Amino acid sequence: MKSLAIIGAGAAGMFCAAALREAKNLRISILEASGAPLKKVLLSGGGRCNFTNAAIDGGDPKDFYPRGARHLRKPLRAFGCGAAREFFRSIGAESKIEADGRVFPVSDDSRTVAAALEKSAAKCEMRFGFRADSLRPCGDGWEIGGERSGRRETLRADFALVATGGRWTKGLVKSVEALGGKFSEPVPTLFPLDLDRAKDGEWGKLSGVSVADARADAYANGREFSARGALLVTRSGIGGPAALKLSAFGARDFAECGYAFGLRVNWIPRVRDEDFKREILSARRAFPKRSLRNSPLFGLPRSLWEYLCRSAGVSEKLWASFSKADEAALKAALSADEMRAVGKSAHKGEFVTCGGLECGCADFKTCSLKGRPTLFFAGECLDIDGITGGFNLHAAWATAKICADSIKNFAESEGKPATN
Repeated sequence: MKSLAIIGAGAAGMFCAAALREAKNLRISILEASGAPLKKVLLSGGGRCNFTNAAIDGGDPKDFYPRGARHLRKPLRAFGCGAAREFFRSIGAESKIEADGRVFPVSDDSRTVAAALEKSAAKCEMRFGFRADSLRPCGDGWEIGGERSGRRETLRADFALVATGGRWTKGLVKSVEALGGKFSEPVPTLFPLDLDRAKDGEWGKLSGVSVADARADAYANGREFSARGALLVTRSGIGGPAALKLSAFGARDFAECGYAFGLRVNWIPRVRDEDFKREILSARRAFPKRSLRNSPLFGLPRSLWEYLCRSAGVSEKLWASFSKADEAALKAALSADEMRAVGKSAHKGEFVTCGGLECGCADFKTCSLKGRPTLFFAGECLDIDGITGGFNLHAAWATAKICADSIKNFAESEGKPATN
């Protein structure tokens, strides 16, 4: 009988255990610092659990993963969205694809996904309150040490899987570094941005207003980042998919400049120059005696339109007296709205990081540390992170699946490495 110690009862750790539910000759222990498993899974998707995305199948990983895309190409081809949905269906969690490609359980309840994983891992020994802080070779296996209820405990196992998420303990970092691993410093990703203009009381009145299609461009650390999608006005700045995507691709540069940098928002990116002129001309002919603030155009929410008209200095203008200079000012306010980021804020209580074990240290055929074929890594503990929309959870499933397959091959061949 072989043994596996999984450090972390989050998405990757529990998925690996679930994927090994029918493995022969394998005893599994799961070591979790908190008092319960899958806490972030329960929070994901606003409690609905957006656990994968249809765009993964046939898509380019670099569009979804700011870090780790090159290393994920083969894993995502082997275990894509369709495969993930089938796996969860097999353990009791049926799913559905929404119009934007996001995949949720049919129940719209993250507890469905969590319960399915827990049930599949029911035969595993769970050690809650175990904060692992050391990992060292022990014979042909591994010895994991940590604190539990104020006492020192150790566990020996033939295989070890690190699935701690983005929050490594210093002891585990030192242990893996001693084995040849290298780390990128973790920094936050997937967060809304605080803006200088939020000090303006008028901006606060727009809180909750959303534009379905906007483009945001950021200029930080000498680099430019762009993102397009739905943009949400918040009391302190901007959020929504476009802002979160922007923060994902710019995470390291934004951190290095202290989250203070220039931004430009195009509220109407789908509107071409000729379309803009045509709609303005149409409004001038149709509403000559109406003020601009009372004539929302381009599908923008009325309150945002009024705000942008004030910014352009044309709010009280009548269409009959609307000049070329007014048109240029309005176009700039709508398509090149200059602002400045002054910080970041939390995204629905979720905390996602980039950073972790550098991908070059791992063999992605097995997700093991190079030169250490029985030490595995899965999920956010690797320097892999995705944009919002189910991509981070899917990276956890895909890497954990590789680990599970590798461990199963080892265990069922009595510890001999499987040939690729």
